[in-house]
Amino acid sequence: MEIFQTIWTALTTPNENMINILSIPLAFVEITVVMLLFHAVLNISSTKKQKLIYVISLSLWTILSNLVIHSSLLSLFNILIFLVVAFLVFKLSPFKSILAEVISLIVIAVLDPIFINIIMYFFNISYEEIATIPIFRLLFLSLLYLSIYLLYRLLKYLRFNITLLDDMSKKTRNIIIMNSIIGIIAIFLQRYLSNYYSNDIPIILVSISTITLLIYFCMSMYSLIRTTKLERTEQSLEEAQLYNKSLKILHDNVRAFKHDFSNIVQAIGRIC
Repeated sequence: MEIFQTIWTALTTPNENMINILSIPLAFVEITVVMLLFHAVLNISSTKKQKLIYVISLSLWTILSNLVIHSSLLSLFNILIFLVVAFLVFKLSPFKSILAEVISLIVIAVLDPIFINIIMYFFNISYEEIATIPIFRLLFLSLLYLSIYLLYRLLKYLRFNITLLDDMSKKTRNIIIMNSIIGIIAIFLQRYLSNYYSNDIPIILVSISTITLLIYFCMSMYSLIRTTKLERTEQSLEEAQLYNKSLKILHDNVRAFKHDFSNIVQAIGRIC
């Protein structure tokens, strides 16, 4: 009983060492579910070996960096590391690598404040307690990772994916990247406000604001995808017009040749 009491005390009181221990297996879980998500959305084909290399390398980097590096620039540096690893392991284009990271960041940034505020509301605790008390930290991350996994399963079941990326024009790609960057900035600002001013902002307002940002981003991406389809249709029409023009020129040439050939035959007939 004393052992269980010690474990329970460690889980229910601020304990940095326990948080660090729990972060080791949770890092593997986070990298795995995020990888599955952007694989489903971007319709990426990869082998089990590639997935294993990606999960192990990024998980180990996340664990070591969190234990060794204590800097506000760590998150930005991790984003660059994730981009490079995705680019090298899955052989993605730079554009797809960026979009994979954008999708991961936005999903986590949207879900984070929702579950944080839910836990704060039901258990009547502060954001600091969620970050420092292992049992609440574990509950929050479990809800987050489970939601990401369920989202992945839903997208896979619906067969929803973005398959137009390789055919996009440079202009459309730039628009998507700029839209994604603006969306990330807006969502992270919302996350910052909800985390640090959660006691002053009503939970319902935070939830509505976050959901509104998510809907805006989804509608923007949908509009861009529709625009890409329209571009492809216009390109097909232009190719069809060029083909018809070529056929018309060929038809005119054949008619001219037929006319000349008829004249030659008639001339030969008169001579004979």
